[in-house]
Amino acid sequence: MNDIILSVKNLKKYFPLTKGLILEKESGYIKAIDDISFNVKKGETLGLVGETGSGKTTVGRTIIRLYEPTSGEVIYDGINLVNLKENEMRKMRRRIQMIFQDPYASLDSRLTVEDIVKEPMEIHNLYNNNERKERAKYLLNLVGLNPEHLNRFPHEFSGGQRQRIGLARALAVEPEFIIADEPVSALDVSIQAQIINTFEDLQEKLNLTYIFISHDLAMVKHISNDIAVMYLGRIMEISESNEIYKNPLHPYTKALMSAVPVPDPLKEKGREKTILEGDISSNINLPNGCRFRPRCKYSKKICEEIEPEIKEVSKNHSVACHLY
Repeated sequence: MNDIILSVKNLKKYFPLTKGLILEKESGYIKAIDDISFNVKKGETLGLVGETGSGKTTVGRTIIRLYEPTSGEVIYDGINLVNLKENEMRKMRRRIQMIFQDPYASLDSRLTVEDIVKEPMEIHNLYNNNERKERAKYLLNLVGLNPEHLNRFPHEFSGGQRQRIGLARALAVEPEFIIADEPVSALDVSIQAQIINTFEDLQEKLNLTYIFISHDLAMVKHISNDIAVMYLGRIMEISESNEIYKNPLHPYTKALMSAVPVPDPLKEKGREKTILEGDISSNINLPNGCRFRPRCKYSKKICEEIEPEIKEVSKNHSVACHLY
């Protein structure tokens, strides 16, 4: 257990629904995260996958308390982040940083690259001004950019370059843990591979730990040690990366895996694919029993009546399904 740096236990995040323009009244909740638990080992990567609306981004933002948890625990290096006061949490954010999905919106267009990368150091009172500039140059070089770019503005860069700037900004305060929220989804495929390689190089050089959020399972397999599959705020399956790909258990995981193309055209042509019917249900009016039931061809009577709890069915492989 000593190598576990982050332990999330029974985490929930419900967003209240309100009605009325003048007197707002709560009229229910959006259950964005609904009782999830997982561990992340130091120096490794947990891949968090699922369709849009599954709650992946909310998990990342709730861990670092950009969203306040409804309940549950987030234990980082022995400290429960949920119980920290705001000034204490700010100090913890030096150790845990987040990279956001949109490289266009996450950078302040009014600031130069130098100001963007130096800003976290100023917030945490790290280094003097000259040292901050030198560190900014070093970080740009570390993420594969030219230090001469310091005086340019974000609009002068491509999407991939902007994401590298965001990565340099996250590294500015020497974090141990990075939550990467779909960091390559807005980029061209050729650029995605470059950014992923940069993530892996930095993890090795700096001994970083990642949560890598994505809907691209091929990408997640490449970078992750463990994978957690989410659906409507719950973790449906979690295991080691290779085990998930070789032996997916949950019908939802199997459907996601079947959508990942195989590079061999002959194998791809003859491969059986699982086509999910219908759209992902609403987080407001969840189905009775198993929340994946309306789209599952294996649905049984018990699936309508009881929501399955996630349980370990083999070593380091857990699934939430009545089939097991």
